[in-house]
Amino acid sequence: MYRYHRPSLPWPRLILIGAAALTAAIGGFLLFGLPKASALSPQGNSVSSLAPIAITFNMPMDHDSVESRIRIEPQTPGAFEWSGETVRFAPADKWPAGIVRVSVLSGARSERGLPVLFDSSWDFTVSAASIAFLWRTGGAANIATLPITGGEPTPITDERFGVDAFAIGPDGTEFVYAALRDDGGADLKRAGRDGGGVTGLLDCPSDRCTAPTFSPDGTLVAFERHPVNRLDQPSVEVIDLGDGHIIFPSGDLTHITRFPSFAPDGRLGFIDLSAQTILIYDFASGASKAIASASGEMGAWSPDGQSLVFPEITTAPPPTTAPGTPAPALQIDTFFSHLRRVSVNEIGSDDLSGARAVEDAAPVYSPAGDRLAFARKALEQESWTPGRQLWVMRADGSNARALTDDPLYNHSGFVWSPDGGLMVYVRFDATDPASTTEIWMMTADGSGAQQLAAGGYSPKWLP
Repeated sequence: MYRYHRPSLPWPRLILIGAAALTAAIGGFLLFGLPKASALSPQGNSVSSLAPIAITFNMPMDHDSVESRIRIEPQTPGAFEWSGETVRFAPADKWPAGIVRVSVLSGARSERGLPVLFDSSWDFTVSAASIAFLWRTGGAANIATLPITGGEPTPITDERFGVDAFAIGPDGTEFVYAALRDDGGADLKRAGRDGGGVTGLLDCPSDRCTAPTFSPDGTLVAFERHPVNRLDQPSVEVIDLGDGHIIFPSGDLTHITRFPSFAPDGRLGFIDLSAQTILIYDFASGASKAIASASGEMGAWSPDGQSLVFPEITTAPPPTTAPGTPAPALQIDTFFSHLRRVSVNEIGSDDLSGARAVEDAAPVYSPAGDRLAFARKALEQESWTPGRQLWVMRADGSNARALTDDPLYNHSGFVWSPDGGLMVYVRFDATDPASTTEIWMMTADGSGAQQLAAGGYSPKWLP
């Protein structure tokens, strides 16, 4: 019987096939079996000075071996933090403006001892000091940014009906904003620092969700919900950016609540207009503390989170005259506002405005907490002005002095630079309802005032 014998391959071909298979196996192992950096951030030419470096590996790593092989130029102090296979490096202060180069050197090891064979490196460019603001062009206001050195504003959003309000994430890498609709309502959206990657955060049908503000750790956004064309009350709500669930910090949903503002320690303050109080909500315990306030303004947290300063309505004492003499023909306003400082943990308060008949408003603490910027209008006949001026004083109310002297202009929207050396503000002609708002900047001692943008308002410092 004839038996078929399959011809054997020549030895050279067997060797070639085996070598190819071995090469493929080694290549696959190098590609998939050894540790390597699979994602590197931040990227781009307009990076926040507070943005953390993030390096993600394809497997669990030995932390010390990775951290010891990360090189950053220019050298910047900071701290490492791990989450799974991702290591983050946050600068202790901020990145310097310009190019930052990051390298991960070979030799780092996985938890199983496998080595990283190749260096990885990239660079990113940190933006110069800038502000973000609402800029009205073509009838609708959108977010724009501008270096404090001047130039033309850069549009960030392009919402057809405009943006009602916005907030900047704590690390400066994203915006949350209220995108207006044609029915007068607004939905909350998220966008990257450069305006890219726009996504919906919260749809608010039949409502206007606005006035967003980030928690200090960037995990929560508080906002106001206003009904459109119905009789429900405006309310403060909070959305968890992790899972999207809504928190209602007000104990009574029938009350009008507004002006959310996070304390540095994560507590939330807001106004309960129905009860004429400031409520301070603790997310950990769910408890609230009430502080009496009739002005309806939230005011400002101190940087240590231990005090609030807010305008409070006060009354002037009646004028005293000698018996038989007529009352003065002209009297100052009976009611006016002084700045009141309250410790959130103790009983008692201080009138920072002193004994003068003045109308003080819009307080903002300096980053160090040693000074307050605020708006003041004198009410005596000889010193009254149509517009509020920008003033500063020490945190205890002493050494108050005016930084502006433009009687016809109203000054508001005060923003300190992170180092406390500059002040950005909004001004407009209080005698002309059709006047255009202007964003200005000066040094914190009142010198060097210059206009940054015409038609802009609601400025915020962009980290």
